[in-house]
Amino acid sequence: MAQAQSADELIASYRALNSACRGGSGDDPRTQKACAERDGVVAALQRAGYCYGRRGQVGAQMSWHRCGADSLR
Repeated sequence: MAQAQSADELIASYRALNSACRGGSGDDPRTQKACAERDGVVAALQRAGYCYGRRGQVGAQMSWHRCGADSLR
């Protein structure tokens, strides 16, 4: 990422890239690129103090949020 992005911008990027990564063909270079870029966004969110999901949640309930005591890390 060339410039700092807000958490909201990073989360929006994560959603778009995650959709492209999970919805693409595994042998398509565009899918592989989307997955790699998504992983970079995840790392940036984690560095900014964000976590994905809380203890006791199922996958459909999980979302990005400021890390707290019950956050999955």
